[in-house]
Amino acid sequence: MQKLTIQRQAILDLISHSNQHWDADELVRALSESETPVGIATVYRGLAALELAGLIQSIQLSDKKRYERANKAHHDHLICNECGAIEEFSDSKIEARQHQVADEKSFQMTGHQLLIFGICKACTSLENKRNQL
Repeated sequence: MQKLTIQRQAILDLISHSNQHWDADELVRALSESETPVGIATVYRGLAALELAGLIQSIQLSDKKRYERANKAHHDHLICNECGAIEEFSDSKIEARQHQVADEKSFQMTGHQLLIFGICKACTSLENKRNQL
């Protein structure tokens, strides 16, 4: 990895000390209130370097990448199309099936991500309330 600069360390600290799935703009806003304000270009370069070093990982959504710490146990994501909430989950049956499919196809899996898009419980409840009015 390239040098862990003060700016990269600040980015890594924010991501590592939370369960949030950060995008670059959120990191810039959070860091603007800290002792280490960082511009958007520096954040993007820092995120790329930290991901390449395996210290963080990303999930690609339709509009942007979100970043989380890399030292979590494997998990998948439920993503709300309405509010953007991201919920993590693990399911041993899904994991086993993915490995089974890879084996059936003689595919050597090196990693995977499962993203399920839909509407979260809170947004569904809100929509139901609106429809009752």
